[in-house]
Amino acid sequence: MFDIKGKKVLVVGLGASGYAAARFLAKSGASIKISEQIDSVAVRQRLDALVAYNVEFQLGAPKPDFCRAAEMVVISPGVDAASPELLAALRRGIPVIGEMELGFRYCKAPVVAITGTNGKTTTTELIGKIIAVSGKHTVVCGNIGNPLTGEVDNLTPDSVAVVETSSFQLETVETFKPKVSVLLNVTEDHYDRHGDLDKYKVAKFRVFEKQDTSDWAVLNSSFRGDPLLDGILSRKLFFGLEGSEDSYVKDGWLVVKFGGVESRIMKWDEVDLEGAHNMENVACAALVARVMGVSDQFIREGIKTFKGLGHRFERIGLHAGIEYIDDSKGTNIDATKRALESIGKKVILIAGGRDKGGDYASVNDIVKKKVKTMVLIGEATEKMKRVYSTVVPVIAAKDMKDAVRLASVAAEPGDAVLLSPMCSSFDMFTSYKERGEVFQREVRELYRSASLKAY
Repeated sequence: MFDIKGKKVLVVGLGASGYAAARFLAKSGASIKISEQIDSVAVRQRLDALVAYNVEFQLGAPKPDFCRAAEMVVISPGVDAASPELLAALRRGIPVIGEMELGFRYCKAPVVAITGTNGKTTTTELIGKIIAVSGKHTVVCGNIGNPLTGEVDNLTPDSVAVVETSSFQLETVETFKPKVSVLLNVTEDHYDRHGDLDKYKVAKFRVFEKQDTSDWAVLNSSFRGDPLLDGILSRKLFFGLEGSEDSYVKDGWLVVKFGGVESRIMKWDEVDLEGAHNMENVACAALVARVMGVSDQFIREGIKTFKGLGHRFERIGLHAGIEYIDDSKGTNIDATKRALESIGKKVILIAGGRDKGGDYASVNDIVKKKVKTMVLIGEATEKMKRVYSTVVPVIAAKDMKDAVRLASVAAEPGDAVLLSPMCSSFDMFTSYKERGEVFQREVRELYRSASLKAY
């Protein structure tokens, strides 16, 4: 096992991942320094909780003298490994790894890793639910908000770790070798970090990098024929909507083919999830569960009892025939496209936030077809307005309260008001969750003296 006792370790970033890594390292006997650029109440609370471990810390821009003595650097997903300070550490031969890589080195349980641009969290939670229903001790962790390093002490060889994995985390893997690696999709996102689609996709494919013929790669059928498949040594399985895949939905049935056996698991109308994208997520989860030895009965039970997650096409309620839908997790252009495709009515779309470098014009066709009016908020307003004002009427809002009011005025009975931003939340909110909660609060506040019919 990787030995860190007595090592001088620099932890860069003290968000949830950095804090979990620092606690784990300190409890394991390492000597810890922490570098965090942001001085906030949350950061101070985490530092206070680490006082017992005699950690050193510095807030603000990283200082070379503070960082120089480290024998290893552990970085949080939000920290760019290509930053000058970390590149300098690499030049000095100091190992630089991510929090997920650190956790994997101590993880006794087999790992199921899920990555993709959209659907990661839903699919991760669903896989975890199905395996847990089968009676196996299952921990859902990773990018989902529950860092792997915070769970390794709870995992045994008889457990299963279901790990949501981001491209940022995959940038810093070295030994990460899941028993099952899943790639759901790759669409425009995080160009502000990766530069372009090709580099972003290469980062995603690193989830397969250390696998061998004893492992499994589960991919969306859209990746058939992709040259990057040639670098995957593990056994490949494919899921999709229908056809020759190993798992798919066809004629209203979820079908899984594995180990020479084809099973009709359940009817799609028994599933409490909407949209073609969720058909793919369910098909993927069922296939992974079968690979992990879960029977049809428990796959069916896990899927039937699974409820959709908050802020992911979450239907809030109805007022005067207008439906309100919270898709705050729609943080990229393709996610919003999928949301629009799932609605069988005209939409007043609330979008905007911090721009991530995608091509907004790529969804002009679906916007023109489905959107009556677009209400924009946040830093990307002017950029998005230049693109979409030639396609649909566009209104700029001051904040979420104003956006909800303007959208409600523009909507008519039979329409839907949809929050699906295409952007990150960090210009106005701390997370997509906070953004969705504010949207829901403002919708309810708008109709506080009237009626908002809940689902």
